Amino acid sequence: MTAPLILPDGKKVAIDLLSLAMPGVLVTSTLPEGKALNAALPAVRVLRIGGTSTMRGWSDPATTDRPRLSADCYAADEGAAMRLALQVCAEWELLPGRATADGIVTGISQETGPQDRPEEPNTGVARVGMILGMSVRPPLPTS
Repeated sequence: MTAPLILPDGKKVAIDLLSLAMPGVLVTSTLPEGKALNAALPAVRVLRIGGTSTMRGWSDPATTDRPRLSADCYAADEGAAMRLALQVCAEWELLPGRATADGIVTGISQETGPQDRPEEPNTGVARVGMILGMSVRPPLPTS
């Protein structure tokens, strides 16, 4: 019986690569709550909001996962949140060809540029976000 092909977790690949590229920024899928979030700023939350995949066999370069990701950038004020979002966009453009143990980024896209996503009033946190895409394939087997 053949083992099933399991694609890399594109969200994890994105979080790992952005974390490496942005020291001093918390890049995660789960934010701390309340005052703990304020203490952790700046922060980027990456959530998978959809996407498709193509399965053709582990070593076939056409085997890819194409996650759609929502990236929310949190900072103490609107200006800092927008600068953080622009930094994420700049780093995103450099991801093709980069890899983690889980997968290799073969392409990226920006579906929306940075946009204001207001937080609750009086939280002391500003948020700017965008929708990003990537293509990620499993690492090629070595023999």
